[in-house]
Amino acid sequence: MGSRTNHVIVVGAGLSGLACAIYLTASGREVTLLDRRTSVGGRHSALDIDGYRFDTGPVTPLSPAQIAAPFHAAGERLQDWLELLPLDTVCRAHYPDGTTLDVSTDHHRTAAAIRALCGGSEARAFMRYLKARPLRVPGEVFFNNARTQRLFGSSSFFGFNVLGMGWHPRGGTEAIPRALGSLAEKLGVNIRMNTAMRRWEINSGRAVALHTNEDERLTADAFVFPPEGTPKANGPSHLVIHLGTSASYTRIAHHNVHFGKAWQRSKHEISRRGELMSDPTVLVSAPGVTDGSAGQGHYRVVVPVPNLRSAPLDWQGPATRTYAGEIVATLEARGYLDLGVGLTTSYVVTPGDWAKQGLPYGIPRSPSGRATRIHPSLSNVVIAGSGLSAGRTAAEKVVAL
Repeated sequence: MGSRTNHVIVVGAGLSGLACAIYLTASGREVTLLDRRTSVGGRHSALDIDGYRFDTGPVTPLSPAQIAAPFHAAGERLQDWLELLPLDTVCRAHYPDGTTLDVSTDHHRTAAAIRALCGGSEARAFMRYLKARPLRVPGEVFFNNARTQRLFGSSSFFGFNVLGMGWHPRGGTEAIPRALGSLAEKLGVNIRMNTAMRRWEINSGRAVALHTNEDERLTADAFVFPPEGTPKANGPSHLVIHLGTSASYTRIAHHNVHFGKAWQRSKHEISRRGELMSDPTVLVSAPGVTDGSAGQGHYRVVVPVPNLRSAPLDWQGPATRTYAGEIVATLEARGYLDLGVGLTTSYVVTPGDWAKQGLPYGIPRSPSGRATRIHPSLSNVVIAGSGLSAGRTAAEKVVAL
């Protein structure tokens, strides 16, 4: 181990920073982890309101293997820190004609459900689609039936593929960074919350120290920083409505996509015209279906809306609440009876809120173009991308310095 990288400062205690700190500590480095927030997790935080715990961060598809990797690197077992609850029915699609289609973790069951509703040719198309998934071919090109085209083409709308949501962390997504933070503490990472970086100090092409918001000068052999600037970002934004209600429903799965009649028009309204959907397609997640700790009557409603580049709408005004109310009324008309009547708690996250969290144009998913790399002019600085894999890559680059 080179003496130049004995002590490393990592800025940002999101998934990437937490993973990086764990990998570095497991490799024998001394690590200080800084974050300006009050708790670890970055954007993946939770909000407690009236007895409900809402995951307020963006949806981030992560496989169990990705989550387990930092724990394994530290000689730990994932199951000792975090419980992943499998979803039997991953997603239920609800169509305007009243039919439904279940996507299961068992691909043969999914194919059988497609065959029963859409015919054998669509079931065979689904099996071909599975084989081509690593190539990232758009899902809708494999299918001819409007139902399957909508379902497997909805990833561009919601930012994730329905086949990649086969589990749920007990306690919600926020439980992932919480477990990583606890592991980092056990390993001896010096985690300092409420500590923001004001500037860094440079000498002879190397960073030698950073200065905090408390006028403290911290030195290290190497540094890991989050990226600066606004990268490229495409796709819709999301209005997310968190609801707590006394109403409960028996015909829903953990995740439910409710399609409007005008699917193509809805996509055109958002992506081409910068308008709100006149016939909304929405995603309703009900964690209480799977996770008893979430409680019943706890729903997360995701509504695709134009991003702030295509339509800089005023999301701070009363129109936001009006539109959220229209979405609740739409869901009531689609089977969520008395959803509004039983409503006790609501919390709305807008594209403007996503933008304040550093997500370009209010698009709530990890931006593209943020590959982990060595700083172009500072030899001991690594710029880390987003996510667990980026944290691992950042640690590898530090170790190789």
